[in-house]
Amino acid sequence: MKPYVICHIMGSVDGRILSGNWGMGNLSPMFEGPASKIKADAWLVGRRTMEDFSSHKVRRLPVGKLRIPKTDFVGEHKAKTYAVAIDPSGKCRWDSNMVSTEHVIEVLTEKVPAEYLAHLRSNNVSYVFGGKTSLDLKLVLEKLNRLFGIKRVRIDGGGTVNGSFLKADLIDELSLVLAPVADGRMGIPTVFDADGPDTKRRGTRFRLKSVKQLERDFLWLRYAKA
Repeated sequence: MKPYVICHIMGSVDGRILSGNWGMGNLSPMFEGPASKIKADAWLVGRRTMEDFSSHKVRRLPVGKLRIPKTDFVGEHKAKTYAVAIDPSGKCRWDSNMVSTEHVIEVLTEKVPAEYLAHLRSNNVSYVFGGKTSLDLKLVLEKLNRLFGIKRVRIDGGGTVNGSFLKADLIDELSLVLAPVADGRMGIPTVFDADGPDTKRRGTRFRLKSVKQLERDFLWLRYAKA
């Protein structure tokens, strides 16, 4: 069974998501406040975002001829909530298997080396495989439900991660914090970066569930898939 998927993101009125030139100071509370009110068993991000939470030490991978099967691994843990990293090539390094109160789950492809799997296992970091060389996100979600009992996932990713789930038609709800600013820059990541300009994929329709005005003229919009 696939978990219910909520995509949570903050963007400008023209859809950009990098706030460095908005001149509005630290906007983390504007994102994290609504996020904390969304009921979820797990939050999910891409590798680059997760690297902010993983080890900052220089960690060498084990050496030698290791034979570790390319099968899913559930590390020992007592947590009831999870932090999921979309990390197809296995780039994140870990000192433990926790981010705050959440148990870490790495989402990998089978192209990762055995040395990386040994690193994860040595720290009791769980991992699931989503495909040989690319990820089947529907399969990944089904494994998160079956192996960890995850029923609701909040995606806190950037445009590429969001776009991947959108393209796979796996998003059930959109939670959008709308910043009162027009960015105007070209080439900046957007709320969803799914395809190039010549795609034949139809747009995804949503229906409005609620609107809440936040401080500083921000809006919190919640949509369900139509």
